[in-house]
Amino acid sequence: MPLRQRAFIEAAVAEVRDAKDLALPLLMTDGGERPWTAASLRGLWEGREALDPLLGRAAELLIVFELPFLEEEERLERSGRTLASDMSAFEVAMVAFERAFWEARHAEHLADPERWSFSERPEYDVCREHRLTSAAVRRAIAEHGATTFDDVAHYLGTGASCGACHVGVTRLMVEALRRAKASDAQPSIGPV
Repeated sequence: MPLRQRAFIEAAVAEVRDAKDLALPLLMTDGGERPWTAASLRGLWEGREALDPLLGRAAELLIVFELPFLEEEERLERSGRTLASDMSAFEVAMVAFERAFWEARHAEHLADPERWSFSERPEYDVCREHRLTSAAVRRAIAEHGATTFDDVAHYLGTGASCGACHVGVTRLMVEALRRAKASDAQPSIGPV
């Protein structure tokens, strides 16, 4: 099933981030001082036959989703538009390029949803490190009747040392307590 444009972009960006993590150590051994260039990505792609399947997939994702951005940056640099020389013009050009790029990739995805086989990824809006979503935290609060961060932290796999978790979980706990208090304050409408 095709993903909506935003979900597709988020899934692709996450996959490319993972691909970068895999490929960068290899590029650093082969790429000298500047391992992340259009030329180094092309070299990775040209040598893909020698790569294991996981790195081969990473190379494909980087060629499709990262190389065009590096090439556009290089093209803008050749035309004199860089962050250092003309930040505004550079940013406007990159935003226009990015919009057109993602519209074209999403259209390709709609035409052939299995081409990249991305799946929608959850948005870890409470804490990326501990992979916590608001829905998971709300569920844990309700299931365990938690009223403090410490009551629910171990069910979520986190602790007080993570500031993002502490703030996010506490905020959701306060919301749950307010909702419970408000529902208790509502007058009962029924037979007397």
